[in-house]
Amino acid sequence: MIDVLVIGGGNAALCAALMAREAGASVMLLEGSPKRWRGGNSQHTRNLRCMHDAPQAF
Repeated sequence: MIDVLVIGGGNAALCAALMAREAGASVMLLEGSPKRWRGGNSQHTRNLRCMHDAPQAF
């Protein structure tokens, strides 16, 4: 039984899967891209850094 189905493995999809799992849901992520293209637009966000007010879980 899967609670959340995430289709695609881009940056937003990976974040959604992580948040759902952190909230206790069982998650299945489906990615249809060839292996070298998996991760979607995440390859373009690899040098992006977010600033937070305090330490975060990740």
